[in-house]
Amino acid sequence: MAGLSHYQNSISAMNKFEPVFLNQFEVNIIPPSAIPGGEILLQHVTKVSGLALNKNPGIVTQKYKFAKRNYAGAKPDNTYMDVSLSFTVNLNESNSMYVFKTLRQWSDLIYNPLTGAQGLKSDYTGTIVISMFNKAGDVYRRVTCKDCFPSKPLTAMSLNYTSTDIYKVNDMVWAVDYWEDLFL
Repeated sequence: MAGLSHYQNSISAMNKFEPVFLNQFEVNIIPPSAIPGGEILLQHVTKVSGLALNKNPGIVTQKYKFAKRNYAGAKPDNTYMDVSLSFTVNLNESNSMYVFKTLRQWSDLIYNPLTGAQGLKSDYTGTIVISMFNKAGDVYRRVTCKDCFPSKPLTAMSLNYTSTDIYKVNDMVWAVDYWEDLFL
């Protein structure tokens, strides 16, 4: 009986298909050429969210008396996405918050609050490559976010004498104009 809940009736079980684990990923960040440290950033990424890769034009509705008719819309709401990355922050041997410093330098290419200088998009965009893999390290999906840049400020430090929290850059948002979604 194919419909009974038995191990032998499960295609996934019988073929030993692996589940997709959401903690098996790597992020490669390629900042603009003016910013060193992309390889350092990738070692501190703890979370990626906002991979809204699938766009849909939504629904439009027509009405005739009490009857409604639904149609696919004529255009998507947007053609971009906002990806959020979280980072741990450490001090190096020079007592520098090197991850924070790298992210701050990148943000300063857009707008430097200390000088008022503003940058051109050609100078402040980079690339973020997110590779998802199985437990054996075989990549099954790779999302390459192109022409991306920080669109929100770094997480502010909240100092507290009674806290034992460590500073993290939580949910730093990157505007992504274009991406490639490759299923391997």
